[in-house]
Amino acid sequence: MAGKGTNFVSLYVGDLQKDVTEQILYDVFNAMGAVASVRVCRDNQTRVSLGYAYVNFIQQADAEKALQDLNYTEINGRPCRIMRSNRDPSKRKSGAGNLTVRNLEKSVTHRQLHEAFAAHGKIASVKIAMDHSGTSKGYGFVQFDEVEAATVALEKMNGAQLGGQAITVHTFTGGSKETTGFTNIYLKQLPDELQSEDALRKELAAFGEIVSFVMQTDVRSRKFALCEFAKPEAAAAAVEKMHGRDNRTEAEKASEPPQDESDDRFPEYKLFCQRAQTKAERAAELRQQFKAGGGPGRDHNDVKVYVRNLDDDVTEDQLREAFESYGTITFARIPKDGDQSRGFGFVCFQNMEQANKAVESAAGKEINGKEIRVEIAEKREFGKGGWKGGGGGFS
Repeated sequence: MAGKGTNFVSLYVGDLQKDVTEQILYDVFNAMGAVASVRVCRDNQTRVSLGYAYVNFIQQADAEKALQDLNYTEINGRPCRIMRSNRDPSKRKSGAGNLTVRNLEKSVTHRQLHEAFAAHGKIASVKIAMDHSGTSKGYGFVQFDEVEAATVALEKMNGAQLGGQAITVHTFTGGSKETTGFTNIYLKQLPDELQSEDALRKELAAFGEIVSFVMQTDVRSRKFALCEFAKPEAAAAAVEKMHGRDNRTEAEKASEPPQDESDDRFPEYKLFCQRAQTKAERAAELRQQFKAGGGPGRDHNDVKVYVRNLDDDVTEDQLREAFESYGTITFARIPKDGDQSRGFGFVCFQNMEQANKAVESAAGKEINGKEIRVEIAEKREFGKGGWKGGGGGFS
């Protein structure tokens, strides 16, 4: 063991398979130089790997060699992602020197993205957003050690070719959005003729230049899409023309009973196309529901279920959809640290019977290929600490 005053050099190792152990990582990294310790981060209760680890080197030079030689190499069949461990939370969350790269061709790898930007400065980390199947979502992030390097890369790389198509590069905003105008839209309840990426993208392109586009499938195998336009006018035109479009045939309209006018829910037979809300806006909307009596702060019969071990890419819509068959959901929430999911969430039901049904039925259920853990959240007096359950709470 090293002495009390020893300062180790720590590397973060991410994108690991669940079966990668401390011994496997020790064997891989110790070939670069003397490793002091290895820690695979695990779920507190199940002890299943969370997919990332920390490797501590005794010498700075050995850590730098590992970062240079092992980054993006395969460990147990999956490329790992290595970066210097940054224990300063203010610097880590500020987004300084961080760029968002969109319109990535789906075959572009982490290594290729890194190499494309490396000429402009020292890179701290590269991350391509992936869905649960490991397929690129078409965008990623490049963070430089220095803001000046990021500024140069932004100027040089915006519009550059990568993987056979032009990428767009923006300063990372941490999810903030201008209050005037919008460029991102969210679409769901797509008709049959718009169920393919090519068909929907072609229709949206009629409104203006598309910066990025992604189509995904939710836990109930329903397609939804996110589209970013270059100009707010194009996004507004798409919403105006497409939202509320009736997806039914004339025969279906004639055979179905008229819509109940007292039901204020958006009809499932209509195309939904609206501005994509930021996480901050969704949180503000939720707080407004509490004040208006729509959340658990006013209705003390509501019962909240605590859901942990969530995949980082699970959305609040997916969480709601995974539980809606068990009862009436008043809200679903996934707490965030900036843009990063904290790995747990809450689903609130109208009564205890529905919540108990959810806990019993969802035991062992998978969302995005990851088995979740479910329990009734401990309820505190509202306004004095909010709610809590297991390892986290909502306030």
